[in-house]
Order: sequence, then C-alpha cells, then structure tokens
Amino acid sequence: MLDSTQLRLGAYFFVILNPFSQALFLWDLMKRLSAKEFASVYGRASLLSFGVYAIFAVTGEFFFVDVFQVRIEAFRIFGGLIVFLVAVRYFTQGGGSAQFFQGDPTQLATSISIPFMVGPATIWVSILIGRNLATPLNVGMIAGVLALNYALVCLAQLMVSRMSQAKDTLLGAYFTILMRTSALFIGAIGIEMILTGLESIGGFGKAAP
Repeated sequence: MLDSTQLRLGAYFFVILNPFSQALFLWDLMKRLSAKEFASVYGRASLLSFGVYAIFAVTGEFFFVDVFQVRIEAFRIFGGLIVFLVAVRYFTQGGGSAQFFQGDPTQLATSISIPFMVGPATIWVSILIGRNLATPLNVGMIAGVLALNYALVCLAQLMVSRMSQAKDTLLGAYFTILMRTSALFIGAIGIEMILTGLESIGGFGKAAP
C-alpha cells in the first residue's frame, strides 16, 4: 500500500503535467490533426516522456549530485522559474504554439515531449517519486499518471475539434477561460517550487519532500 506522501507525489506529478495546460499548449496542433492522428502522435510523445521520467526516477539524484555537481535544490528553483514564466505567457497570451509543429505530423512526438511534457518541474518530481518509492513502484506510478494524462488530453482534443466547427459558441469561450485559469495554478506551483528550494538551501522554514 502507498502511504499519504507517496500518493501526494503522484497527485503532484499529475497536477504539474495538467491535461488542461497541455490542451492550452497544444491547441493549434489539436485543431490541425484528426482525433486518430493526434492520439497516435501524443501517444508516442507520452512514451518518450515516460522513458525520460523512468530514468530519473530510477537513478535519482545521481546525474545532478554525482555527475554535474548540482544540488537538487538549484534544479528545483530553476524548474520553478521556468514553470512560472511559461504560465505567465499562456495566461496573458493564450494558446498558440504553431511554430513548434511544422512538418510531417508523424515526426511531432519529440516536439510535444520536449518542452511541453518533459521539463525541470516534471523531472524534479520524477526524482522525488524515485526517492520515495522503490523500483518498480516508482516506474509504475509514473506510467499510471501518464496514462490518465493521455486519456484526458485526447478527450480535450475531441472537444477542441468539435469547437473548431463552431468556435464562437459559448462552450468554446468557457473552455478557453478554463484553460487560461489553469495557468494560474501552474504559475503558483512554479512559485512554490522556488520557495521550497530556497527553504531547503537557507533553512527558512519546512521544505517540501
């Protein structure tokens, strides 16, 4: 059985992935591809991301502490800053990422995986999951979260494709507002990562696990 800390880490990983923010970031691609094409491309991107997360969950802090001589707190602060800046951009400017998705749709998995899924925040949480769960439970938790995220993002794509046929409807307006609102929570997570990183370095309170 998983304890409360381990379950909280799984929920935290899901919140950082956030299918609503994924829908915001991938809005242009969702409108461009059919449901079948998007499910295939996003599935490959999820598998690529899973491989990266699994490596960091299993190896833990080895790459940062032993190889690059970088404290995990520094990576946490940097990741929080990136998350915050991305959230601000998408809250103020909305969706729009067509420049990342040029060319053959079958070659887009890497462009989705990095930077829209794999980033400092998700890598950091993968390390925390690996620290708190033994293999293969850590890998299994990551796989489960990614599977749920995949299902919800594909569901969002179906909604987007329908709204593209009637984009001026009230439902479309509410969906856009909901996605922008999710950027507020993502930005707050970024600030929390920065604060807990500073607490870990300077001892200014109780840091996150």
